[in-house]
Amino acid sequence: MATEKKVNKLSVANLTSDDSFYPVKVPGNSKIEIQSRVRNLTVYASKIPGSVAYNAMLLYSEGQQEKCLAVRRRSEHAHTLYEILRNCSHRNIIQPMGVWEEMETNLAFIVFPCSDGVVTSIPKEALFDVEDATNAESYTFGFSDQGCRIFREICMAVRYINVLYDEEKIPLKALDLDESKIFYQSKAKGDYHVLLTDIKMEISPTGNVRKNRRAKGKVSSTGVPTVDDVKTANWNGLGQFLKKLHKDLKLHIELSHLSEELGKESVKYEDLVWEPGLWESSTKVQLVRDVYWCYNKNKNRISTLKNKTALGLKSCIDKLEVNKSRAPDKQINDDNLYESLFFLRVYMVAHKDDTIKGYSGTMEMMHDKKAIVRLLMIERPEYMVTLISAIRKLGWIRQSPFLRLDNQYM
Repeated sequence: MATEKKVNKLSVANLTSDDSFYPVKVPGNSKIEIQSRVRNLTVYASKIPGSVAYNAMLLYSEGQQEKCLAVRRRSEHAHTLYEILRNCSHRNIIQPMGVWEEMETNLAFIVFPCSDGVVTSIPKEALFDVEDATNAESYTFGFSDQGCRIFREICMAVRYINVLYDEEKIPLKALDLDESKIFYQSKAKGDYHVLLTDIKMEISPTGNVRKNRRAKGKVSSTGVPTVDDVKTANWNGLGQFLKKLHKDLKLHIELSHLSEELGKESVKYEDLVWEPGLWESSTKVQLVRDVYWCYNKNKNRISTLKNKTALGLKSCIDKLEVNKSRAPDKQINDDNLYESLFFLRVYMVAHKDDTIKGYSGTMEMMHDKKAIVRLLMIERPEYMVTLISAIRKLGWIRQSPFLRLDNQYM
């Protein structure tokens, strides 16, 4: 679909700004109307809170009206962004509706479907599993299951864009992952669909694109970013977005580890899929189950695990009083990785209500696998990061449980 060029029937004079990428603001309570033979665009002064997008309305020649959003850019940037987004086919990358140019200016509006807000306006308790989202001192257990899904969707959208660079379907321009440019649409109460909307226009002049696609892993002699440079910039940008997303909360070690991985110059998707910060509780349970099937009835592998360092779960074992009813020769002492995994298999994977009767803490907090995972994250925050590192070094499991999710949002 070709970009629609519109003619501005109303002139708006003396609109200035210091922002080179968003050079003009709609003043006061005014509106701008841009007309065409098929659809007329009206842009209002009000913005989506926290974003650069104006509220707008499309009027069709048949008399129908449609609410939308309009972002004002320099004309060449608006058209470039339109073409890039139109070449994308991903559920978490927005599809533009057209570009409307203003006559006798170098400005244009790129128009998007209506959204309900920016991602940072989603309640913190919907994104993170915390004791009290209003208290910065509350313990953070990482993402909530929904927050994990939302961030995973953004992660997969970044992965999708990086693949398009390799396929030469889009120019070498990095994603703009500023929190003001990631929108959401409410699918139902408390259910959010996130959308990436912007590209940084200053990355890689068009004339150097093909040359630099062949320079993978090398420093470009022209100083223009290579494919790997732009891919890394996208992952690094996602790491910065993660930091801003949880800026008012204490960062759990799993998210801290994820943030550090995203910020590396050597960041790779193949490593990111092993980050427990991206995993829901059920995925962590699945890993423990997978590891068990790797060593079950295999004496050599059991021996290997017994020579590996334990995960440090002794405090969890003591709090659950798991040895209270065990014979002396059946005690779980967490002396090595095998015993750590045995404890996790029994009390996290095969957990039933009657397995925690000895727990002396608040019983209502221990009613399911997710609660067991919470206890583990409090007592030994790094246990899953440590376990994943150990298992990957052993080479027993080639594919991350992350990649076996039903929907990869690709």
